[in-house]
Amino acid sequence: MTYNLGALLSFLVSFQLFFVALYLFTHKQGNKRNNRLLALVFLMFSVNLMDFSARVSGIIFPIPLLHLLDDCFFFLYGPVLYFYTQGVVYRDFAFKTSDAWHLAPYVSVTFYLIFQILLIGPEAQSEIAGQIISADIPAWVSAASLIIYLHIFCYLWFCWRTVKVYQSVIKDRFSSIDEINLDWLGFMIRMFFGITILGMINNIMPVFGSTFFLYFSVVILLIVSFYFINRVLVKALNQPAIFSGIGKEETIKYAGSNLTSEEIERYKTQLANLMQENRLYLTADLKCQDLAKELGISPKMLSQVINQSFNQNFFDFINTYRCEEVKRVLQGPDKKITIIEAMYQSGFNSKSSFNKEFKKLTGQTPSEFKKSLSL
Repeated sequence: MTYNLGALLSFLVSFQLFFVALYLFTHKQGNKRNNRLLALVFLMFSVNLMDFSARVSGIIFPIPLLHLLDDCFFFLYGPVLYFYTQGVVYRDFAFKTSDAWHLAPYVSVTFYLIFQILLIGPEAQSEIAGQIISADIPAWVSAASLIIYLHIFCYLWFCWRTVKVYQSVIKDRFSSIDEINLDWLGFMIRMFFGITILGMINNIMPVFGSTFFLYFSVVILLIVSFYFINRVLVKALNQPAIFSGIGKEETIKYAGSNLTSEEIERYKTQLANLMQENRLYLTADLKCQDLAKELGISPKMLSQVINQSFNQNFFDFINTYRCEEVKRVLQGPDKKITIIEAMYQSGFNSKSSFNKEFKKLTGQTPSEFKKSLSL
């Protein structure tokens, strides 16, 4: 039995993954379905790493082809992550009968391997197991495995697109989105993308016969996985429950709208006057529905007016006024006022969001702008 750094790291990460999955399966807060989907991802990841630990340590299962069954999970990662993303983003998400087709590749490959295990004799199984342990597999097998990674990449792209649609929708509804922008979910998808690339590199390394780069890629993969587990878990569990996703109908812009160009122009003028006179942008948690109520129209109509008249979403529209207010405050007679004080006075409630929006809308950081005033 050969122990090495790769086996040790793999065991430690898989051990942590297992208990994280156990915790999520039994976690009573939040959406139980979503917690269990994320737990399933971590559990599969744990089993894959346990199997890897066994392989590099020279441990062979009594039925050697069982080493391959957990490889079928690679056809399951994509669909489960996709379901999890849909469940987090859409409050009305529910499983449908047609969703079973997403599991077809995993079920097909698993049953095929089980069938082969029943047909192949012990000697043939031992020979295949030896090839698996030594990574002595034909080049065509490694090339064919790229299909598995392509399968995962497609689902990760679907997940990423779903998050981007969500972030676009909330910017049409809220003026402050730091607590609900699902950045942690975007981070998780990016990390899975990176882990998949590292796994793909690790899978094709045996073709080139480079043992050093093979184990180097394994160590990097395990370190990234460890960081991913801890970072995502903290962010996912700390996500506030005040906003429970969006409805799928909200992704269709201006559905059923019958605003004429004259009406849009009239509402544009009324909106500009309302913002100047009432300065509603100073309210930190201002929502699209609040402003729409003041204007006497629906939130969807207000969103259309802002998008088509100002070429902005609600989030940028409100924060443009806030940035101008920050500039006005900093240019005022009180030269001792700090940037943070001006930020809060102007309706912002997040420093990171303020810095990002100020830079985007003015071309300068707040510090650069304040320094330019003294010059």
